[in-house]
Amino acid sequence: MDKTDNKTGLNFLEKVILLALDDKGWFGNSEHSIKFGLAGAILFELLKHNRIELKEGVVVVKDPTPLNDPLLDRVFEFIRSGKKPRSILTWIQRMVFKKMMIRKSIIRSLIAKKIIRKEEYSLFWVMYQFKYPVINPELKREVREEIYYRIMKEEKLDGYDLMMIAVMDTSKMFRKNFRHLDNFPRFRRRIKELIRFVDPVEDCKLVGAIHNSIRRAIVASNVSIHA
Repeated sequence: MDKTDNKTGLNFLEKVILLALDDKGWFGNSEHSIKFGLAGAILFELLKHNRIELKEGVVVVKDPTPLNDPLLDRVFEFIRSGKKPRSILTWIQRMVFKKMMIRKSIIRSLIAKKIIRKEEYSLFWVMYQFKYPVINPELKREVREEIYYRIMKEEKLDGYDLMMIAVMDTSKMFRKNFRHLDNFPRFRRRIKELIRFVDPVEDCKLVGAIHNSIRRAIVASNVSIHA
């Protein structure tokens, strides 16, 4: 039940991963932060599908019915099995540090759809890493341009647009996707306006809360890493 684009055949979370990868298939400076962005995006999906809701700053289960989506249902069951209600920030942190393999699940889906491929990379035959070059760069270009034009038209954006902006901001994805454009400075100014999340509509307030929680979770994780 994750929102799927009929034109590209990709759902929202797959688009996030596709744009988090650079042209060579590396996550780069999104490597650490994208885990938190994806956790926030999944909470947004569960909120949009009315499986959870926010009450007095905490996440509570609204409807226990599964969504028939393996990844979303796995996370939903994790939340349902919690012994007490928790904040958005706490659930994001718990999803990441419980190693729920969210990113790997989405990568496997993109590989199965033949959008990306998996390549092993070795450094001096000691350290092994994986990269995910894009097989269909035209599709990635379409996804990127769709987001760019929706943002620059300055029309009313929907909740998924705003959530994509929130994840791209916290996961350092704007520069790798849009820096080649002539009017990138204007684009950055537009993003700075949007990430204030001051529009009174419900989705904007909701995404603003998730955006703030993602940022706080990343900051807290960086502190713990360097402590």
